[in-house]
Amino acid sequence: MRLLKEFVRDPGGIGTVLPSSKQLAIEMTSGIGLEKAETVVEVGPGSGVFTSKILKLIDAKTKFFVVELNPRIHKHLTEKYPNVTIYNESAENLPELIKKEKISSVDVVVSSLPWVSFPAELQTKLLDAIYKSMSKGGRFSTYGYIHGKIMPRGHSLKKLLKTRFHTVETSEMVWQNVPPAFVYKCRK
Repeated sequence: MRLLKEFVRDPGGIGTVLPSSKQLAIEMTSGIGLEKAETVVEVGPGSGVFTSKILKLIDAKTKFFVVELNPRIHKHLTEKYPNVTIYNESAENLPELIKKEKISSVDVVVSSLPWVSFPAELQTKLLDAIYKSMSKGGRFSTYGYIHGKIMPRGHSLKKLLKTRFHTVETSEMVWQNVPPAFVYKCRK
């Protein structure tokens, strides 16, 4: 219900009305080096489905923090994950946040940002901030819904990813998610 309420308030800032499925969480977090990462950031965590999965995979010594712009979702997440640092900020501010955390770069970024809801300029600003914050060889994981494969903003995101990252892999469709989704796994 929380996501539905936030979607009604801000359909451009909330990409879905339902939490992501366990199957999508597995696809988003597998094969991106979370188990060995020294630093991990999650941006746009929504209901926290990926947050829970990340916390199960990372080492106790891993520096992990979350960035959530929506103040009501931020409040919910800080209550749900009291031992996790959760910033009520835009992912555009990621370079400043990593300085605040006293780290030089991030090994893995997991993103649930609603990319196809964003105009091209915002997609570029967000992706540039994320890319700038990542270590060489760092991994970036994000997803899109089935309709994003045909939408112009979905096409522009894929092109943008390919101009920034050394490799961009696209998963098979995760049909057990509503709506069905696919994952981009990128390496800097």
